Amino acid sequence: MVRKCLSGFMSVIVALVLITTQLSWSRELTLDEAIALAVTRTSRAEIIRGNLEVAETNYFAERVNFYLPEISINGNLPAYSVNESFRHYAGLPRKQLIKTTDFDFTSNIELKQNLISGGQLIVRGNLLNKDAMYPLGSDLNVTVDQNTREGYFNFEFEQPFLKPSDAMNDLNNKKDDLEIARLAKLEEVAALKKEVTEAYFGVLQLSLKEELTRDKLESARLKADVDSVKLQDGIISEEDWLESASARLDAELEQFDIDNQLQEKNRELAILLDFEASETILSAAPEIAQHLDEREKKTLIERWEESVDVHKARHEHRKEQRAADYAASSHGLNGNLAARYSLGRGKVKTEGMEDDNIKANSWEVSLNFTYPIWDGGASGAEVKAARLSEEKARIEYERSKRSARAQIVNLINRLDVGYRKLDVLNKQIELAKSKLGIAKFRLDDGQVSMITYLESRIDYLEAKNKYLEELKQYLLDKIALEGKYTG
Repeated sequence: MVRKCLSGFMSVIVALVLITTQLSWSRELTLDEAIALAVTRTSRAEIIRGNLEVAETNYFAERVNFYLPEISINGNLPAYSVNESFRHYAGLPRKQLIKTTDFDFTSNIELKQNLISGGQLIVRGNLLNKDAMYPLGSDLNVTVDQNTREGYFNFEFEQPFLKPSDAMNDLNNKKDDLEIARLAKLEEVAALKKEVTEAYFGVLQLSLKEELTRDKLESARLKADVDSVKLQDGIISEEDWLESASARLDAELEQFDIDNQLQEKNRELAILLDFEASETILSAAPEIAQHLDEREKKTLIERWEESVDVHKARHEHRKEQRAADYAASSHGLNGNLAARYSLGRGKVKTEGMEDDNIKANSWEVSLNFTYPIWDGGASGAEVKAARLSEEKARIEYERSKRSARAQIVNLINRLDVGYRKLDVLNKQIELAKSKLGIAKFRLDDGQVSMITYLESRIDYLEAKNKYLEELKQYLLDKIALEGKYTG
Protein backbone atom coordinates (compact mmCIF):
# COMPACT_ATOMS: atom_id res chain seq x y z
CA MET A 1 0.00 0.00 0.00
CA VAL A 2 2.79 2.40 0.97
CA ARG A 3 4.62 1.62 -2.27
CA LYS A 4 1.50 2.38 -4.29
CA CYS A 5 0.99 5.68 -2.46
CA LEU A 6 4.60 6.66 -3.07
CA SER A 7 4.30 5.66 -6.70
CA GLY A 8 1.16 7.76 -7.10
CA PHE A 9 2.75 10.70 -5.29
CA MET A 10 5.82 10.60 -7.57
CA SER A 11 3.58 10.48 -10.64
CA VAL A 12 1.84 13.64 -9.47
CA ILE A 13 5.21 15.36 -8.87
CA VAL A 14 6.51 14.39 -12.33
CA ALA A 15 3.31 15.63 -13.95
CA LEU A 16 3.58 18.97 -12.11
CA VAL A 17 7.21 19.37 -13.22
CA LEU A 18 6.32 18.65 -16.82
CA ILE A 19 3.45 21.14 -16.72
CA THR A 20 5.64 23.79 -15.11
CA THR A 21 8.41 23.41 -17.68
CA GLN A 22 5.92 23.78 -20.50
CA LEU A 23 4.53 27.04 -19.14
CA SER A 24 6.06 30.22 -20.59
CA TRP A 25 6.58 33.47 -18.75
CA SER A 26 4.95 36.61 -20.05
CA ARG A 27 5.63 40.28 -19.46
CA GLU A 28 4.13 43.53 -20.65
CA LEU A 29 6.38 45.94 -22.51
CA THR A 30 5.69 49.21 -24.24
CA LEU A 31 7.55 49.98 -27.45
CA ASP A 32 9.67 52.64 -25.72
CA GLU A 33 10.60 50.19 -22.97
CA ALA A 34 11.54 47.52 -25.52
CA ILE A 35 13.72 49.94 -27.49
CA ALA A 36 15.40 51.30 -24.34
CA LEU A 37 16.11 47.75 -23.18
CA ALA A 38 17.51 46.73 -26.55
CA VAL A 39 19.94 49.67 -26.88
CA THR A 40 21.20 49.64 -23.29
CA ARG A 41 21.11 46.17 -21.72
CA THR A 42 21.27 43.53 -24.45
CA SER A 43 24.32 41.70 -25.73
CA ARG A 44 23.81 43.36 -29.11
CA ALA A 45 24.07 46.76 -27.41
CA GLU A 46 27.26 45.64 -25.64
CA ILE A 47 28.79 44.63 -28.98
CA ILE A 48 27.89 48.03 -30.47
CA ARG A 49 29.45 49.84 -27.53
CA GLY A 50 32.46 47.50 -27.63
CA ASN A 51 33.23 48.39 -31.25
CA LEU A 52 33.37 52.07 -30.31
CA GLU A 53 35.46 51.36 -27.21
CA VAL A 54 38.03 49.53 -29.36
CA ALA A 55 38.34 52.55 -31.66
CA GLU A 56 38.60 54.90 -28.66
CA THR A 57 41.32 52.73 -27.08
CA ASN A 58 43.30 52.56 -30.33
CA TYR A 59 43.16 56.33 -30.81
CA PHE A 60 44.05 57.01 -27.17
CA ALA A 61 47.04 54.64 -27.35
CA GLU A 62 48.23 56.18 -30.63
CA ARG A 63 47.90 59.68 -29.18
CA VAL A 64 49.75 58.75 -25.99
CA ASN A 65 52.54 57.14 -28.03
CA PHE A 66 52.78 60.26 -30.15
CA TYR A 67 53.16 62.75 -27.30
CA LEU A 68 54.85 60.52 -24.69
CA PRO A 69 57.86 58.25 -25.14
CA GLU A 70 57.48 54.54 -25.65
CA ILE A 71 59.53 52.83 -22.94
CA SER A 72 60.86 49.28 -23.00
CA ILE A 73 63.32 47.33 -20.87
CA ASN A 74 65.37 44.55 -22.43
CA GLY A 75 67.79 42.10 -20.88
CA ASN A 76 69.06 38.58 -20.91
CA LEU A 77 69.98 35.97 -18.36
CA PRO A 78 73.73 35.70 -17.74
CA ALA A 79 75.33 33.80 -20.60
CA TYR A 80 78.27 31.42 -20.20
CA SER A 81 80.40 30.60 -23.21
CA VAL A 82 83.64 28.69 -23.79
CA ASN A 83 85.82 29.22 -26.84
CA GLU A 84 88.72 26.99 -27.90
CA SER A 85 90.73 28.15 -30.90
CA PHE A 86 94.08 27.39 -32.50
CA ARG A 87 95.71 30.78 -32.99
CA HIS A 88 98.53 33.12 -32.12
CA TYR A 89 98.44 34.59 -28.65
CA ALA A 90 100.40 37.45 -27.12
CA GLY A 91 103.90 36.38 -26.01
CA LEU A 92 103.88 33.03 -27.85
CA PRO A 93 106.17 32.34 -30.83
CA ARG A 94 103.71 30.06 -32.64
CA LYS A 95 100.06 29.08 -32.73
CA GLN A 96 98.63 27.33 -29.69
CA LEU A 97 95.30 25.84 -28.68
CA ILE A 98 93.82 28.64 -26.59
CA LYS A 99 90.80 28.30 -24.29
CA THR A 100 88.86 31.32 -23.03
CA THR A 101 85.65 31.57 -21.00
CA ASP A 102 83.15 34.41 -20.80
CA PHE A 103 80.31 35.05 -18.42
CA ASP A 104 78.37 38.18 -19.38
CA PHE A 105 75.10 39.98 -18.80
CA THR A 106 73.60 42.88 -20.76
CA SER A 107 70.48 44.98 -20.33
CA ASN A 108 69.14 48.27 -21.60
CA ILE A 109 66.25 50.65 -21.22
CA GLU A 110 64.98 52.33 -24.37
CA LEU A 111 62.84 55.42 -24.90
CA LYS A 112 61.32 56.23 -28.28
CA GLN A 113 59.77 59.65 -28.80
CA ASN A 114 57.88 60.68 -31.92
CA LEU A 115 58.42 64.27 -32.97
CA ILE A 116 55.89 66.69 -34.42
CA SER A 117 58.30 67.24 -37.31
CA GLY A 118 57.83 63.59 -38.27
CA GLY A 119 61.14 62.40 -36.92
CA GLN A 120 61.99 60.10 -34.07
CA LEU A 121 64.33 60.38 -31.12
CA ILE A 122 65.66 57.22 -29.46
CA VAL A 123 67.52 57.24 -26.16
CA ARG A 124 69.03 53.95 -25.07
CA GLY A 125 70.79 53.28 -21.79
CA ASN A 126 72.92 50.12 -21.72
CA LEU A 127 74.63 48.19 -18.97
CA LEU A 128 77.31 45.54 -19.63
CA ASN A 129 78.82 43.25 -17.00
CA LYS A 130 81.35 40.72 -18.27
CA ASP A 131 83.68 38.22 -16.52
CA ALA A 132 86.36 36.72 -18.76
CA MET A 133 89.12 34.18 -18.12
CA TYR A 134 91.99 33.84 -20.57
CA PRO A 135 95.58 32.51 -20.53
CA LEU A 136 98.36 34.65 -19.13
CA GLY A 137 100.27 34.68 -22.37
CA SER A 138 103.55 32.77 -22.24
CA ASP A 139 102.21 30.46 -19.52
CA LEU A 140 99.08 28.79 -20.85
CA ASN A 141 98.47 26.99 -17.59
CA VAL A 142 97.87 30.25 -15.74
CA THR A 143 94.66 32.17 -16.38
CA VAL A 144 93.75 35.74 -15.72
CA ASP A 145 90.33 36.80 -14.42
CA GLN A 146 89.03 40.07 -15.82
CA ASN A 147 85.79 41.85 -14.89
CA THR A 148 84.38 44.63 -17.04
CA ARG A 149 81.55 46.93 -16.00
CA GLU A 150 80.44 49.39 -18.64
CA GLY A 151 77.47 51.69 -19.05
CA TYR A 152 76.76 53.94 -21.99
CA PHE A 153 74.04 56.06 -23.51
CA ASN A 154 73.08 56.18 -27.16
CA PHE A 155 71.20 59.11 -28.63
CA GLU A 156 69.72 58.59 -32.10
CA PHE A 157 67.78 61.11 -34.13
CA GLU A 158 66.17 60.45 -37.50
CA GLN A 159 64.26 62.99 -39.55
CA PRO A 160 62.74 61.99 -42.89
CA PHE A 161 61.85 64.70 -45.34
CA LEU A 162 60.13 64.93 -48.71
CA LYS A 163 57.47 62.56 -47.28
CA PRO A 164 54.74 62.75 -44.60
CA SER A 165 55.40 61.79 -41.01
CA ASP A 166 54.62 58.14 -40.31
CA ALA A 167 53.62 58.88 -36.71
CA MET A 168 51.39 61.82 -37.65
CA ASN A 169 49.87 59.82 -40.51
CA ASP A 170 48.99 56.93 -38.15
CA LEU A 171 47.58 59.33 -35.54
CA ASN A 172 45.33 61.06 -38.05
CA ASN A 173 44.13 57.71 -39.39
CA LYS A 174 43.25 56.52 -35.90
CA LYS A 175 41.38 59.79 -35.29
CA ASP A 176 39.32 59.31 -38.45
CA ASP A 177 38.72 55.67 -37.49
CA LEU A 178 37.37 56.87 -34.14
CA GLU A 179 34.98 59.34 -35.77
CA ILE A 180 33.82 56.69 -38.25
CA ALA A 181 33.24 54.26 -35.34
CA ARG A 182 31.13 56.87 -33.53
CA LEU A 183 29.02 57.39 -36.65
CA ALA A 184 28.78 53.64 -37.22
CA LYS A 185 27.47 53.28 -33.66
CA LEU A 186 24.64 55.73 -34.45
CA GLU A 187 23.79 53.73 -37.56
CA GLU A 188 23.86 50.42 -35.70
CA VAL A 189 21.70 51.77 -32.87
CA ALA A 190 19.17 53.10 -35.40
CA ALA A 191 19.18 49.72 -37.16
CA LEU A 192 18.61 47.94 -33.83
CA LYS A 193 15.72 50.29 -33.00
CA LYS A 194 14.13 49.53 -36.37
CA GLU A 195 14.49 45.77 -35.87
CA VAL A 196 12.89 45.98 -32.42
CA THR A 197 10.07 48.20 -33.76
CA GLU A 198 9.32 45.82 -36.64
CA ALA A 199 9.36 42.79 -34.34
CA TYR A 200 7.23 44.58 -31.72
CA PHE A 201 4.62 45.59 -34.30
CA GLY A 202 4.83 42.10 -35.75
CA VAL A 203 3.70 40.67 -32.41
CA LEU A 204 1.07 43.39 -32.06
CA GLN A 205 -0.38 42.95 -35.55
CA LEU A 206 -0.27 39.17 -35.50
CA SER A 207 -2.07 39.18 -32.14
CA LEU A 208 -4.75 41.29 -33.78
CA LYS A 209 -4.82 39.03 -36.84
CA GLU A 210 -5.14 36.02 -34.55
CA GLU A 211 -8.28 37.57 -33.12
CA LEU A 212 -9.43 38.47 -36.63
CA THR A 213 -8.96 34.93 -37.95
CA ARG A 214 -10.92 33.52 -35.00
CA ASP A 215 -13.85 35.75 -35.92
CA LYS A 216 -13.50 34.80 -39.58
CA LEU A 217 -13.43 31.13 -38.63
CA GLU A 218 -16.52 31.52 -36.43
CA SER A 219 -18.32 33.39 -39.24
CA ALA A 220 -17.32 30.75 -41.80
CA ARG A 221 -18.46 27.98 -39.43
CA LEU A 222 -21.86 29.63 -38.91
CA LYS A 223 -22.30 30.15 -42.66
CA ALA A 224 -21.41 26.51 -43.31
CA ASP A 225 -23.95 25.38 -40.68
CA VAL A 226 -26.66 27.62 -42.17
CA ASP A 227 -25.89 26.39 -45.69
CA SER A 228 -26.05 22.82 -44.43
CA VAL A 229 -29.61 23.43 -43.22
CA LYS A 230 -30.46 25.18 -46.51
CA LEU A 231 -29.08 22.22 -48.42
CA GLN A 232 -31.32 19.83 -46.49
CA ASP A 233 -34.33 22.09 -47.23
CA GLY A 234 -33.38 22.22 -50.89
CA ILE A 235 -32.86 26.01 -50.85
CA ILE A 236 -29.28 25.88 -52.17
CA SER A 237 -27.37 23.43 -54.27
CA GLU A 238 -24.72 21.03 -53.04
CA GLU A 239 -22.14 23.10 -54.92
CA ASP A 240 -22.98 26.18 -52.81
CA TRP A 241 -22.75 24.13 -49.64
CA LEU A 242 -19.35 22.74 -50.68
CA GLU A 243 -18.15 26.29 -51.25
CA SER A 244 -19.17 27.27 -47.69
CA ALA A 245 -17.50 24.18 -46.24
CA SER A 246 -14.32 24.94 -48.19
CA ALA A 247 -14.33 28.55 -46.92
CA ARG A 248 -14.55 27.25 -43.34
CA LEU A 249 -11.57 24.96 -43.89
CA ASP A 250 -9.60 27.83 -45.46
CA ALA A 251 -10.32 29.99 -42.41
CA GLU A 252 -9.16 27.19 -40.14
CA LEU A 253 -5.92 26.79 -42.08
CA GLU A 254 -5.36 30.56 -41.95
CA GLN A 255 -5.71 30.48 -38.19
CA PHE A 256 -3.02 27.79 -37.96
CA ASP A 257 -0.69 29.93 -40.08
CA ILE A 258 -1.32 33.08 -38.00
CA ASP A 259 -0.75 31.21 -34.74
CA ASN A 260 2.55 29.87 -36.01
CA GLN A 261 3.66 33.28 -37.32
CA LEU A 262 2.78 34.90 -34.00
CA GLN A 263 4.91 32.40 -32.09
CA GLU A 264 7.84 32.93 -34.47
CA LYS A 265 7.59 36.74 -34.26
CA ASN A 266 7.36 36.57 -30.47
CA ARG A 267 10.53 34.44 -30.35
CA GLU A 268 12.24 36.92 -32.66
CA LEU A 269 11.40 39.84 -30.36
CA ALA A 270 12.41 37.86 -27.26
CA ILE A 271 15.81 37.05 -28.77
CA LEU A 272 16.36 40.70 -29.72
CA LEU A 273 15.75 41.64 -26.08
CA ASP A 274 17.85 38.75 -24.69
CA PHE A 275 14.80 37.08 -23.13
CA GLU A 276 14.11 33.40 -23.11
CA ALA A 277 12.73 32.35 -26.49
CA SER A 278 9.67 30.83 -24.79
CA GLU A 279 8.80 34.08 -22.99
CA THR A 280 5.61 35.73 -24.24
CA ILE A 281 5.75 39.51 -24.68
CA LEU A 282 2.49 41.40 -24.33
CA SER A 283 2.57 44.47 -26.56
CA ALA A 284 0.34 47.52 -26.80
CA ALA A 285 -0.19 50.05 -29.58
CA PRO A 286 2.06 53.10 -28.89
CA GLU A 287 0.78 56.65 -29.14
CA ILE A 288 2.42 59.44 -31.12
CA ALA A 289 3.89 61.73 -28.50
CA GLN A 290 4.48 64.74 -30.73
CA HIS A 291 4.62 65.42 -34.44
CA LEU A 292 7.23 67.69 -36.02
CA ASP A 293 6.26 71.35 -36.15
CA GLU A 294 7.31 73.72 -38.93
CA ARG A 295 10.27 75.12 -36.97
CA GLU A 296 11.66 71.65 -36.32
CA LYS A 297 11.26 70.68 -39.97
CA LYS A 298 13.12 73.78 -41.11
CA THR A 299 15.92 73.21 -38.62
CA LEU A 300 16.36 69.59 -39.67
CA ILE A 301 16.51 70.47 -43.34
CA GLU A 302 19.01 73.30 -42.73
CA ARG A 303 21.26 70.95 -40.75
CA TRP A 304 21.57 68.39 -43.54
CA GLU A 305 25.37 68.76 -43.60
CA GLU A 306 25.45 67.40 -40.02
CA SER A 307 23.90 64.12 -41.10
CA VAL A 308 25.66 60.86 -40.31
CA ASP A 309 26.06 59.93 -43.97
CA VAL A 310 27.86 63.17 -44.83
CA HIS A 311 30.14 63.05 -41.78
CA LYS A 312 31.06 59.43 -42.38
CA ALA A 313 31.77 59.96 -46.09
CA ARG A 314 33.90 63.01 -45.24
CA HIS A 315 36.12 61.08 -42.83
CA GLU A 316 36.46 58.15 -45.21
CA HIS A 317 37.46 60.56 -48.01
CA ARG A 318 40.06 62.18 -45.75
CA LYS A 319 41.56 58.78 -44.96
CA GLU A 320 41.78 57.78 -48.62
CA GLN A 321 43.23 61.19 -49.55
CA ARG A 322 45.88 60.88 -46.86
CA ALA A 323 46.70 57.33 -47.98
CA ALA A 324 47.07 58.47 -51.60
CA ASP A 325 49.38 61.37 -50.64
CA TYR A 326 51.47 59.06 -48.48
CA ALA A 327 51.77 56.46 -51.25
CA ALA A 328 52.77 59.12 -53.81
CA SER A 329 55.41 60.67 -51.55
CA SER A 330 56.89 57.30 -50.61
CA HIS A 331 57.78 56.36 -54.22
CA GLY A 332 59.60 59.51 -55.32
CA LEU A 333 62.72 61.29 -54.12
CA ASN A 334 63.12 60.74 -50.37
CA GLY A 335 65.71 61.87 -47.87
CA ASN A 336 66.66 61.09 -44.33
CA LEU A 337 68.78 63.00 -41.82
CA ALA A 338 70.33 60.83 -39.09
CA ALA A 339 72.43 61.85 -36.11
CA ARG A 340 73.88 59.54 -33.48
CA TYR A 341 75.88 60.17 -30.34
CA SER A 342 77.21 57.62 -27.88
CA LEU A 343 78.67 58.26 -24.43
CA GLY A 344 80.26 55.33 -22.58
CA ARG A 345 81.82 55.04 -19.13
CA GLY A 346 83.10 51.99 -17.24
CA LYS A 347 85.88 50.19 -15.39
CA VAL A 348 87.96 47.09 -16.09
CA LYS A 349 89.36 45.10 -13.18
CA THR A 350 92.11 42.63 -14.09
CA GLU A 351 93.55 40.18 -11.59
CA GLY A 352 97.01 41.26 -10.50
CA MET A 353 96.89 44.55 -12.41
CA GLU A 354 95.71 48.11 -11.86
CA ASP A 355 92.14 49.01 -12.70
CA ASP A 356 91.48 50.70 -16.04
CA ASN A 357 88.78 53.32 -16.64
CA ILE A 358 86.82 53.36 -19.88
CA LYS A 359 85.83 56.66 -21.47
CA ALA A 360 84.37 56.19 -24.94
CA ASN A 361 82.53 58.79 -27.03
CA SER A 362 81.38 58.66 -30.62
CA TRP A 363 79.08 60.63 -32.92
CA GLU A 364 77.85 60.47 -36.46
CA VAL A 365 75.81 62.64 -38.81
CA SER A 366 74.55 61.38 -42.16
CA LEU A 367 72.30 62.69 -44.91
CA ASN A 368 70.83 60.04 -47.19
CA PHE A 369 68.79 60.24 -50.40
CA THR A 370 66.93 57.56 -52.30
CA TYR A 371 65.36 57.73 -55.73
CA PRO A 372 63.85 54.68 -57.45
CA ILE A 373 64.99 54.20 -61.04
CA TRP A 374 62.92 51.23 -62.20
CA ASP A 375 60.75 48.64 -60.46
CA GLY A 376 58.71 47.30 -63.31
CA GLY A 377 55.91 49.81 -62.72
CA ALA A 378 54.93 48.44 -59.29
CA SER A 379 55.26 51.79 -57.50
CA GLY A 380 53.30 53.60 -60.20
CA ALA A 381 50.51 51.01 -60.01
CA GLU A 382 50.37 51.37 -56.22
CA VAL A 383 50.11 55.14 -56.44
CA LYS A 384 47.45 54.88 -59.15
CA ALA A 385 45.41 52.44 -57.07
CA ALA A 386 45.61 54.81 -54.10
CA ARG A 387 44.46 57.74 -56.26
CA LEU A 388 41.56 55.68 -57.60
CA SER A 389 40.50 54.83 -54.05
CA GLU A 390 40.71 58.51 -53.18
CA GLU A 391 38.57 59.43 -56.20
CA LYS A 392 36.03 56.77 -55.33
CA ALA A 393 35.79 58.13 -51.76
CA ARG A 394 35.47 61.69 -53.12
CA ILE A 395 32.63 60.68 -55.44
CA GLU A 396 30.88 58.91 -52.54
CA TYR A 397 31.33 62.01 -50.40
CA GLU A 398 29.83 64.26 -53.09
CA ARG A 399 27.00 61.81 -53.66
CA SER A 400 26.20 61.70 -49.95
CA LYS A 401 26.09 65.51 -49.86
CA ARG A 402 23.70 65.61 -52.80
CA SER A 403 21.43 62.88 -51.45
CA ALA A 404 21.47 63.75 -47.73
CA ARG A 405 19.17 66.75 -47.99
CA ALA A 406 16.81 64.92 -50.35
CA GLN A 407 16.60 61.93 -47.99
CA ILE A 408 15.81 64.17 -45.03
CA VAL A 409 13.14 66.08 -46.98
CA ASN A 410 11.63 62.77 -48.12
CA LEU A 411 11.48 61.43 -44.57
CA ILE A 412 9.87 64.64 -43.29
CA ASN A 413 7.28 64.54 -46.10
CA ARG A 414 6.55 60.87 -45.40
CA LEU A 415 6.07 61.68 -41.72
CA ASP A 416 3.63 64.47 -42.62
CA VAL A 417 1.67 62.23 -44.97
CA GLY A 418 1.75 59.36 -42.49
CA TYR A 419 0.53 61.60 -39.68
CA ARG A 420 -2.44 62.75 -41.78
CA LYS A 421 -3.20 59.17 -42.85
CA LEU A 422 -3.16 58.07 -39.22
CA ASP A 423 -5.74 60.73 -38.43
CA VAL A 424 -7.99 59.43 -41.24
CA LEU A 425 -7.47 55.79 -40.22
CA ASN A 426 -8.27 56.67 -36.62
CA LYS A 427 -11.57 58.15 -37.79
CA GLN A 428 -12.25 54.96 -39.75
CA ILE A 429 -11.67 52.99 -36.55
CA GLU A 430 -14.18 55.19 -34.71
CA LEU A 431 -16.75 54.66 -37.48
CA ALA A 432 -16.14 50.90 -37.48
CA LYS A 433 -16.43 50.90 -33.69
CA SER A 434 -19.77 52.73 -33.87
CA LYS A 435 -20.96 50.31 -36.51
CA LEU A 436 -19.90 47.41 -34.28
CA GLY A 437 -21.80 48.91 -31.34
CA ILE A 438 -24.96 49.17 -33.45
CA ALA A 439 -24.54 45.58 -34.64
CA LYS A 440 -24.12 44.41 -31.04
CA PHE A 441 -27.31 46.21 -30.01
CA ARG A 442 -29.25 44.71 -32.90
CA LEU A 443 -27.82 41.26 -32.17
CA ASP A 444 -28.94 41.46 -28.56
CA ASP A 445 -32.33 42.70 -29.78
CA GLY A 446 -32.63 39.83 -32.23
CA GLN A 447 -32.67 42.08 -35.30
CA VAL A 448 -29.48 40.68 -36.94
CA SER A 449 -27.70 37.35 -36.93
CA MET A 450 -24.40 36.47 -35.35
CA ILE A 451 -22.90 36.36 -38.82
CA THR A 452 -23.78 40.02 -39.44
CA TYR A 453 -22.32 40.97 -36.05
CA LEU A 454 -19.12 39.07 -36.80
CA GLU A 455 -18.81 40.85 -40.14
CA SER A 456 -18.98 44.20 -38.34
CA ARG A 457 -16.38 43.01 -35.85
CA ILE A 458 -14.11 41.84 -38.68
CA ASP A 459 -14.40 45.29 -40.32
CA TYR A 460 -13.44 46.90 -37.01
CA LEU A 461 -10.39 44.68 -36.53
CA GLU A 462 -9.26 45.21 -40.12
CA ALA A 463 -9.49 48.98 -39.61
CA LYS A 464 -7.29 48.65 -36.51
CA ASN A 465 -4.80 46.53 -38.47
CA LYS A 466 -4.54 49.19 -41.20
CA TYR A 467 -3.90 51.78 -38.52
CA LEU A 468 -1.15 49.66 -36.93
CA GLU A 469 0.53 49.12 -40.30
CA GLU A 470 0.61 52.85 -40.98
CA LEU A 471 1.72 53.60 -37.40
CA LYS A 472 4.60 51.13 -37.76
CA GLN A 473 5.79 52.83 -40.95
CA TYR A 474 5.46 56.26 -39.30
CA LEU A 475 7.63 55.22 -36.36
CA LEU A 476 10.19 53.54 -38.63
CA ASP A 477 10.48 56.77 -40.64
CA LYS A 478 10.86 58.72 -37.40
CA ILE A 479 13.67 56.42 -36.22
CA ALA A 480 15.36 56.75 -39.63
CA LEU A 481 15.16 60.56 -39.40
CA GLU A 482 16.56 60.60 -35.87
CA GLY A 483 19.38 58.28 -36.98
CA LYS A 484 20.41 60.75 -39.68
CA TYR A 485 21.89 63.19 -37.17
CA THR A 486 24.90 63.03 -34.89
CA GLY A 487 23.27 65.04 -32.11
